[in-house]
Amino acid sequence: MALFDTISRTLKGLLNDAAESVQDPSRDSRQIVRELDDSLAKAENSLVEIQAQVAMQQSKRDAAAEKARKYEDGAKRALQSGDEALAREALGAQATAEAERDALAGELAKLEPSVDHLKQQIDEMRQRRNDLNARSNILQAKQQIAQAKDVAASALGGIGGKNLSGDFQKLEDKVDLQNARSDARLNSADTVSGKALDDKLSALNKGPSVDDRLEALKKQLSTPTQ
Repeated sequence: MALFDTISRTLKGLLNDAAESVQDPSRDSRQIVRELDDSLAKAENSLVEIQAQVAMQQSKRDAAAEKARKYEDGAKRALQSGDEALAREALGAQATAEAERDALAGELAKLEPSVDHLKQQIDEMRQRRNDLNARSNILQAKQQIAQAKDVAASALGGIGGKNLSGDFQKLEDKVDLQNARSDARLNSADTVSGKALDDKLSALNKGPSVDDRLEALKKQLSTPTQ
């Protein structure tokens, strides 16, 4: 039993971690808005159908009311002409038309408030959808900012974790060492080739220096002429 609980807990943990890793708040918020749009479209289509039914029932009620008025006028004219049987027949038709009118009016009295209530619910749903859409846009912007911050933090963290000054010093030391090695090789080459010795011997063959010339001139000027 303990083994089963451990395995079950592990599987649940893996599933939860997988769900969290694929969750995208911005994407999920847009999906909520899309689902609301679908629900709104269905509700609006239902409202249109109900409104069509109401309009048809209203038309039937108005037609029945018009027939009742017509038969009432017919009954009056029949009595005025002395035809009581025709008047009775017209009054019967009037009663039938009025019954139909009243039945339709009763159904409309129940249906029309439902239509008004449905309209109100759709308006509220549309307002809620617009509010959530605005929040979704804000959420998307906030998520993009957060992602940009993460990228910047990762970049800065990578730079901060490196000793850039030390790295540059190592590079400079490496170049200085290369220059020192080159100078040493050149000096060694001069020694091997005899150039250094030649330079020393050539220095012996040079004439007096400026200082030597100056001292000689001073002595010459200080010596009295004969």
